[in-house]
Amino acid sequence: MGNARLKGQEVRQFLYGRTLECFHPGSDTCAATITYAADGTCRAVMEDARTDEGCYGFDRDLYWTQYEWFRDGGLFRFYLERIDHNTCQAFFEDGTKAFVQKIKS
Repeated sequence: MGNARLKGQEVRQFLYGRTLECFHPGSDTCAATITYAADGTCRAVMEDARTDEGCYGFDRDLYWTQYEWFRDGGLFRFYLERIDHNTCQAFFEDGTKAFVQKIKS
């Protein structure tokens, strides 16, 4: 039995206006801290302290991001599966695992 996939409103509630710690799949290594601002912009601070600016939005049960250089500046869509109240596993639209995202306290 897998984790529950979040619906559109749940995806919005998890991301919108929050800062999340993002971990490599299957690892305790933090890859980035990403802030999803209320104005639709996002900012990633990578594990090596480099930063990147971008934008994000929502499309049905998915969210999308596009940064200046991260992931070569491409637009990518993701869905989320709940791990616990503060943590979700993100998946690229094709089902490939992306970051594990945890709400930063």
